[in-house]
Formats: sequence, C-alpha cells, structure tokens
Amino acid sequence: MSSSKQNKHRRYHDYYLINDNEMGEVDFDLPIPQEKRSRCICYTITILCILFFIFFIVTYVVLPLIFMNSKTLQSALIFTRFGLHNEEKYFKTQRLPAYKNRYVTLENTRNNQEETLGLWHILPDDLAYKTIYDKPVDFDQALLHSQYSVLIYFHGTGEDRADNRYKYRIFTPFFHVIAFDYRGYGDSSSGEISEENVVNDCIELYKWVRNKTTSDVYVWGHSLGAAIAADTVAKFENEYKIKTKGLVLESAFTNLHDELYVHPLTKLLSWVPWFTATVVDPLTKNGFLFETDKHISTITCPMMILHAEDDDEIPVKFGRKLYEIASARNISTTIYHEFAKKEERGHVGIYDDTYMNLYVKNFLEVVNTTVG
Repeated sequence: MSSSKQNKHRRYHDYYLINDNEMGEVDFDLPIPQEKRSRCICYTITILCILFFIFFIVTYVVLPLIFMNSKTLQSALIFTRFGLHNEEKYFKTQRLPAYKNRYVTLENTRNNQEETLGLWHILPDDLAYKTIYDKPVDFDQALLHSQYSVLIYFHGTGEDRADNRYKYRIFTPFFHVIAFDYRGYGDSSSGEISEENVVNDCIELYKWVRNKTTSDVYVWGHSLGAAIAADTVAKFENEYKIKTKGLVLESAFTNLHDELYVHPLTKLLSWVPWFTATVVDPLTKNGFLFETDKHISTITCPMMILHAEDDDEIPVKFGRKLYEIASARNISTTIYHEFAKKEERGHVGIYDDTYMNLYVKNFLEVVNTTVG
C-alpha cells in the first residue's frame, strides 16, 4: 500500500476512534411532527366518542326497547336465578342436623296446571337432637301433632332454599321450618314464571302445609320473597278465611314501582325520560306489581318488620313505610326492628345479628299473648 493511502486510512480510522465516545448511543426516537400528533389525538377522541355513542344507544335506547316488548326479559329481571343449583343430590346432601328433602306436586286450581316444588322440612332443635342421639323421628308425624309452630320461609330472588341454610338456625329453636323453592328455582319444575303463577303456587303450598299439621303457621319472607309472602297471606286470609298466626317481612319494599327507581340495577336507567314508558309501565302491564303495601293493609295477623339502615338494594325508608302502614291497621300488633348502619347488616345479613333469636322469641311471646 502506498504511503499516501496508508495515511488516508489512518486518518479515517483515527477520526472514529476520537469521536466514538462523543457520539454515544444513536437516538432513533425522532420527534413526531406537531401536525401528525394532533391528527392522532383527533382520531383517538373521535373513536372514543363513537364508542360512547354506541354504548349509550345500546344501553339506554336499544335494550329498553327490547325489554319493553319482551315479557321473558321482564320475568328474568324480576325472578333472577342464574347459577343456582338444580341437582337433587345437592339438596339431599347439605350439612343440616335433621332435615328431609322432598317434592310436592301441587295442582293449581286457578290455571289447571301442575307444578312440583322442591322443599326442605327442617326439624326443631329438640327433635333434631332426639333423631340424632336417641331414635329417628318420623317427620310427617312430628309435623302433624307438634308442640312447635310451623314456619314457611319465602326466599328472595337469586336464591334457592339451600342459600339460606345458615339463616334457618334462628328458626329451629322455635319452629318446624318449611323452606321451598318457587317454580323455576332450585330443582322445582320450570313452569311459566309470573307473579300470579308464583303466588298461586305458594297458596297451594300453604294449603299443603295446613293439611299436614294442626300447629300454628307463621310466614317469613325476605326481599322479593316478602312481597310474595304478603300476597300469599292476604289471599289466604281474605279468600279462605284462615288467618296466619304471624308474618315477618325482612328487607321488604313497598311495591315494585317504587323499588325500580332505587334499585342499583335499574337506577342506572331511571334518569332517562323514557324509563317509565319502556321499563316501569311494561312490567305493570304484564302483572309484575308486588304491592306489599297494599296487601299488608288487609292482613289482620301480627307482623314483625326487619330492615337494615345500610341496605343498598332496598332502602330503609321502605321498611319504615311498611311499619307505618301495618301499624295503622289498629287490629293487631306490629313490631319493627331497624339495624343501625354501624352493624353492617346490609340486605342479606340481618339474620346474623346477635339479637335475632331474642327478637324471634319476643315476637312469638307477643303473638301468643295478644292472639292467644
């Protein structure tokens, strides 16, 4: 290699040796032009607006219109039963001291339909102790002639009879417990579900219980079950002239119309101008009324009303209103217990309050004192 070429190569090499540290890492993040950045932001905002508009139209326009014209959807909203167990084995293998799983086929004389309802007969504690440590008790005979009263339990929507197995502990010191599932719930048969059909089934079940025992019958309803229980007791008393010994309403609303405007699921829609026309009116038209306030005004038996101040599904104002209506009857005793917010009983935790057994015992004593 010639001397001139060597010098040229050396100068080239030395340049990069000298400037290598100065150059550092090469920055490949080139700045985005302002115009392009503004265009990207504009596109993003446009897409978000379109998505929000679609969400608004679907949620607040399309779904209400579909709901307005679908009795099936209306029934599904009221009688929620997603994810509930429906296997006979499940209801026969629960850990309860002494209970009998059975199925009662009822002929509904109002619409000539037959429905089979799954139910539990749970023995009072004393009889449960006897059947475990002494000798088995015949459930039918124990129910027929018993020193214990009978309590029929009406569960809320979204539940089956097994969901309340821990609640039954506050009943068994005092009652035979009949806990059943409405049609379409648990492993009961799945006929058409409507307020009228469910209440008619409950009336037939009430008849079945009355034919199985000579003891006094009490009724306890929770949430939607309180509305169904009040309707059942009112019809049984007014149409068959047979009085229930006592009625307990737990976490109850006044009527479905009032509840729709405050329940967390429907409250999201209640602000739109067409909420009444697309949600409330169709439910009313199709017979979903659940007028607890109306029914208890015609019932003459003693009542106990329970409500938690922190109930976020059915506000406590409804419990207070029902107590006011029941007290105005002036024909029987009404007891009201409100659970303070600090107790955190909510919509489903009242049964776990440490005073509940005493409240139940007191109610029985008041009923037996005033009614005899």
